Amino acid sequence: MKKILALALSLCLLLAATTAFAADLLPAGDRYPLNSDKTITWYSQDCLNPHEKFADWTESPFHTNLAKLLGVDIQWSFPTTGADGSSFTNTMMADPGSLPNIMKGYFMDQANMLLEDEVIWDLTDYIQEYAPAYYAWLQTNPAYDRAMKTDDGRYYAFGFFREDGGWNDSYLGVVVRQDWLKECDLEVPTTISELENVIRVFHDKYGAQFAFPNDARFRQAGIQGAFGAYATGYVASDYGWYVKDGKVGFGATQPEWREYMKWMAKMYAEGLIDQDSFSMDDTSIKAKTETGKAGVSVTSMGQLNIWNKEMGSDTWIGAHFPTADDGSISSQFGGFGIGTHTTVITKTADEETMKLCLQMLDYAYTQEGFLFWNYGIEGESWEYDENGVPKWTALVAEDNDNDPMTKYNGATWGNSCIQATNLLYLKNSPVAIAANDAFFYTFGKDEYFADPEVEAKTLAVTGGWKWPVGITFTTDESDQLDLLGGNSNLNTYVAENYASFITGSKDINDDAVWEAYLAGFDSLNLEKILAIRQGALDRYESR
Repeated sequence: MKKILALALSLCLLLAATTAFAADLLPAGDRYPLNSDKTITWYSQDCLNPHEKFADWTESPFHTNLAKLLGVDIQWSFPTTGADGSSFTNTMMADPGSLPNIMKGYFMDQANMLLEDEVIWDLTDYIQEYAPAYYAWLQTNPAYDRAMKTDDGRYYAFGFFREDGGWNDSYLGVVVRQDWLKECDLEVPTTISELENVIRVFHDKYGAQFAFPNDARFRQAGIQGAFGAYATGYVASDYGWYVKDGKVGFGATQPEWREYMKWMAKMYAEGLIDQDSFSMDDTSIKAKTETGKAGVSVTSMGQLNIWNKEMGSDTWIGAHFPTADDGSISSQFGGFGIGTHTTVITKTADEETMKLCLQMLDYAYTQEGFLFWNYGIEGESWEYDENGVPKWTALVAEDNDNDPMTKYNGATWGNSCIQATNLLYLKNSPVAIAANDAFFYTFGKDEYFADPEVEAKTLAVTGGWKWPVGITFTTDESDQLDLLGGNSNLNTYVAENYASFITGSKDINDDAVWEAYLAGFDSLNLEKILAIRQGALDRYESR
């Protein structure tokens, strides 16, 4: 009973803090609506597409209401349905003269080049006057400010931030069938040996396997930390790189990563890993989770909601990222609350239009804009509860569509805004919230709040090893990386060998095979790329 009361108290304190958070932002005052006669073109690579129930953005309450609140006509564009978002954006960038005025994508690496080629605006001389709320927000945390400018101090983008970094960033992890745990008299696994035992027992009794979508979700989250490895080897989005003691490393060359591959290969050879994992995505894996073909997986708390909803019960629960048997862990999925996607203003906007765009983007970081981007219109999609905390109205709460709140808000997946912690509590079931606790509090939830050393230890493994968000390459470095193949060639090479090692077509236990694999990086210019990245990291740390 005491534990339940303590949990309830901690939740109340969290929500109370969330309620007060908006008051810490600057008020919008009488600046909005802007009542402009201009039409602004706005592109979003991902996360801001209209809800699947709408034919296009003109039917979307969020998109149309934002235009009304801002007092500006907005023409939205998104990647073509079925297209790869990054490729679509890159194709657009090849014609700078035709770009939308506002663009949301992944521009951090190329910021210097885009500024020097005059593709995007340098916002430094304008940001304090025309985006005062955003500028004030950046000044609340040196890490926020550092991530949103170049090494020489030029502001160029609006970022995505999670109100509480750490917990909010650890939204992926290991999930298990709790009904089977109970039937088999097993505890939720915490170590790699316990996880392996659960997989084996589930396989022997139910014919189930360890199944996962072999996409960014698993390749980013991974369970390599139980073997002392840093990074998963998934190079896209910089997940293959890690930083330890100030030095940049490449995850897929570590001897500890080899040990991780040995474990995966052993499990695969014994039929404990579903061979379909190499071709599954979030949609196709649901057939495994619903039909008893999977008993252990890796997914997000959002997907956990969907799995349990479609099964009609809280069948799946979260587990800690497994540690080594001695309790040690080097890395796990997480971060510090700063997103990798940014929103920029392109040079297709003249100076006056750019100032208007600054004011439009600034709205999300005001008290009023924070509430709208997270919840929509008060009295329509949300209202305050008896404690003064936003909650959904029946319009959202009784809507059975997937993620109905995204019809009315823009912060659910990440955009140029601040995501409220309370939004995650509203969006997710108690079981999914508990799963996120398990993903993040590897060393214990109570210990995290009571012991500063545990807090530091937790943050070190959830984000302290990661390639920092906000690093920018010089134009020359960008050109060199393009010539050297950058992430692309490395990602292809690692992905191919990753699959070969696990399936056994290449024997990861054979030293000669491993040495040949490492030698293959010579032709991919890994050492030169590491040197470039080290220089960029050093400059970032000196900002």
